[in-house]
Amino acid sequence: MARPDTRALWNANAPAWTELSRAGYDVYRDLVNTPAFFALLPPVDGLLCLDLGCGEGHNTRLLADRGGRVVALDVAENFIEAAATTRNDGRGIRYLLGDGAVLPVRASSFDAVTAFMSLMDVADPEVTLREVDRVLRPGGFVQFSVVHPATSTPTRGWVDDESGAREALAVGDYFHEGPVTETWIFGSAPAEVRRELRPFTITYARRTLSGWLNAVADAGLAIEAVAEPHADEEMAAAHPEVADTRIVPFFLLVRARKP
Repeated sequence: MARPDTRALWNANAPAWTELSRAGYDVYRDLVNTPAFFALLPPVDGLLCLDLGCGEGHNTRLLADRGGRVVALDVAENFIEAAATTRNDGRGIRYLLGDGAVLPVRASSFDAVTAFMSLMDVADPEVTLREVDRVLRPGGFVQFSVVHPATSTPTRGWVDDESGAREALAVGDYFHEGPVTETWIFGSAPAEVRRELRPFTITYARRTLSGWLNAVADAGLAIEAVAEPHADEEMAAAHPEVADTRIVPFFLLVRARKP
């Protein structure tokens, strides 16, 4: 199967994605994934950081707020434009248009690389991880989040209990590795908002759990920490829209260091 043009897909997705995420409809990011990512992240104050696949820059700005000196890169011009025209209030973020498989920076340039839900969206994560290893200084680290391989399977469906509440997730075709294309939009957005916008079409590189961990190791990086974020009881009660993260994991976080 030929992989679609990643740059074209994300340029097409960018306007609606930026509008909806900035309106607060990316609830799984804001309530679950991003807080867990920063809880796992080592201190970055004063470090030179590359934010790989920055999108419209939400997490890039949070990274800079923690003292990181941030260079943000994305393959889509529309995302770079959206991020670069946002008020950065002295954060000093620099934005680059580029491909993660051929990073336009010198070797051993960065203390840290972050990739918030972007590494699965590149055409070849293994090549990109080798590039990450190339641009990290010895002792530097990379931390990334991706869709969880146990639940982002080509075949899946919710199983409800007798009351109609979600109880379990049935998955199939787990060992498929390769591009998977899906079309969706943020479900927390009101129906009238969703009707006005074109759903996202996303092609991501599916890997098994062993596929992701081996890709990190094969790039020469040493895994330090792994996390599977989910809402706690208090969060689930206050925000039932993310309560299903207590049933199965939606995200996988990995931190690895260059020897």
